Amino acid sequence: MSMNAEPVAGPAFQPSHPGEIFKNQILSRYDLSISEAARRLGVSRKHLTNFCNAHVPCSTDLAQRIAAATDSGIAMWINLQAAYDTWAAEHREVPDVQSFL
Repeated sequence: MSMNAEPVAGPAFQPSHPGEIFKNQILSRYDLSISEAARRLGVSRKHLTNFCNAHVPCSTDLAQRIAAATDSGIAMWINLQAAYDTWAAEHREVPDVQSFL
């Protein structure tokens, strides 16, 4: 098995955190406060505030709740988080490890 050690080129810009997308596209579109959106989603206001401010990731539970409330797909929210996390990981210093090769 041959593994390519070259990194796959991702986007040159940092993708938006899914919480920022939720805040800018969902809350503003439906003119919802954080408190009202949290109530409708069944999560705490504090957690939703932290999510919207990019302090916590979009968990599968939150993705499912947002998808159900917005008639969107769970995978969309999970993929937004994965893109954000991948970009961040690709732009951190590589940890000191020993190769398996």
